[in-house]
Amino acid sequence: MVGAGFGAFSVMGYVIANMKPDKTVGFQVELNTKLLSAVFGEPEETIQKAIEFLCAPDPQSRTPTESGRRLAKVGQFAYRVVNGVLYDRLRNEEDRREQNRIAQQRHRQKKPTLSKSQVRAQSELRERRFVEADKNGETARADAIAAEGLP
Repeated sequence: MVGAGFGAFSVMGYVIANMKPDKTVGFQVELNTKLLSAVFGEPEETIQKAIEFLCAPDPQSRTPTESGRRLAKVGQFAYRVVNGVLYDRLRNEEDRREQNRIAQQRHRQKKPTLSKSQVRAQSELRERRFVEADKNGETARADAIAAEGLP
């Protein structure tokens, strides 16, 4: 699609965002040039040329299914998205990543944040416990207390 222009990229983005699963053709999208012209603020001819480009064979396509076409017309405004399954899988993967980002953020917010004075108090307590264990000859306990302070 390199060099295809604004129209092709805009229409293809619209296709991926608005395609719906269909039992008979896989994934389908409705493309009305009048509607898309208003949505993108471009002349109808630009939108029509973009749709024609997306329906045309592409010999340099990395997915040679159907001669590299991206769309196939199935009705007056209905188009089958040739690689719809692939785009849906990518979209679902991005949804999963976003869900994981949000969950991780919530998890981090639940962790208590210690103030400097709390950290200092914990450190001093650990040091007193270490000195006491070392003074009593409890080497293993002293080593365990020292290891607590490591990340």
